[in-house]
Amino acid sequence: MPLPLYDLPNWLFGMLVCGGWIVIGLGGYVVFHRICRVHFAEGEKNLAIALLAVVATVNSLLMAFSAVSAWEAFRSADHAVHSEANTISALSRDLAVFGSVESNQARELLRAYAKTVVEQEWPNMRSGQPNHSTWTAADSMFRAVGTIQPGTPREMALMPEIWTRTNELIKYRRERLYAGEAEVPGTLWAVVTLGTFLTIMATYVFPRTAFNLVAVGVLSGSLGLVFFFIAAMDRPFAGKESIDPEPIESTLLKMERWDADTHNQRPAGIQVK
Repeated sequence: MPLPLYDLPNWLFGMLVCGGWIVIGLGGYVVFHRICRVHFAEGEKNLAIALLAVVATVNSLLMAFSAVSAWEAFRSADHAVHSEANTISALSRDLAVFGSVESNQARELLRAYAKTVVEQEWPNMRSGQPNHSTWTAADSMFRAVGTIQPGTPREMALMPEIWTRTNELIKYRRERLYAGEAEVPGTLWAVVTLGTFLTIMATYVFPRTAFNLVAVGVLSGSLGLVFFFIAAMDRPFAGKESIDPEPIESTLLKMERWDADTHNQRPAGIQVK
């Protein structure tokens, strides 16, 4: 789907997709009966009904598969965002508790990375593109973690946990980017679209009556609803139902609250080494 459509309100986006299929279905039905003024025999109508059942079943399975795939991709993207936010939160606490100059520097770079994700990378993800500045921020944070030198048994016990969290952060970041780039394949879109056309065309053998017009419109509209759902879920970071950066924003607020609480609880004259 073209990206400008995702800027529209959901009700308007849905109306355009469903309305488009209703126009196609009813328009084709009316045009067919105006051009082809033929009367089909009862046996031909029965054959059309049987054909409609087969084509509709196959097309319904394809559309259901597409809808489930789009929904699973959306859920995967949402899970990756929450997992990344949780990892940032846990890593920031580990680095804060470590308490060295190097760990504090790594924590500040972690904060800068999270801010870059929210402020710079999220708009790019709307079109499924990563942000190079965010990768630079992630690399800087990773290198800073590599400079931490544990000097006490307590610090040595913390380092494996810090490295585990750091690697998990990179892992969930890649999962988020991959989920943002994943789309329903063009071949599947083409097959489902063609199958929908065939499903609607099978109804054209029925005589042009008010009831049949309503039936064709309802069938076309219901197929359009499924198309709208697939399209809305196809881009998890675009549209009104897109995944927002709220989990990472909340993590940044928790980091600020941690810093404020630590500052308030620190006895006078005590400085962080």
